[in-house]
Amino acid sequence: MKDTCVKKYFIIHSKGLTDKAAELAERLRREGHDVYVPGIQTKQDIDELTIAAANREAMSSADEVRVIWDGTSHGVIFDLGMAFAMKKPIKLEYVIPKSMKGLMERLGELQRRP
Repeated sequence: MKDTCVKKYFIIHSKGLTDKAAELAERLRREGHDVYVPGIQTKQDIDELTIAAANREAMSSADEVRVIWDGTSHGVIFDLGMAFAMKKPIKLEYVIPKSMKGLMERLGELQRRP
């Protein structure tokens, strides 16, 4: 049986990965959910504080936060902090493989080798 509960999603994403965020949003919308993609829906030609406040307002009503990250974006890190402070469930959807996360995983593998 298909889950008929409509959820509200906020997709945190790096600017360079807006296409991936739009693809995820489309998939979630096809499933019947409400989705907010800040790089598309938040006005970007305004000052940074106003952008952050608009994203905070949109995120406050989200049931869950999804993350698409290039491994370097400070905006993603900032928004993750907001999601954490709001105690939102967070799910990592995508991180560019050659990133700090990838490096840390590889370093961890080296430490486990005899």
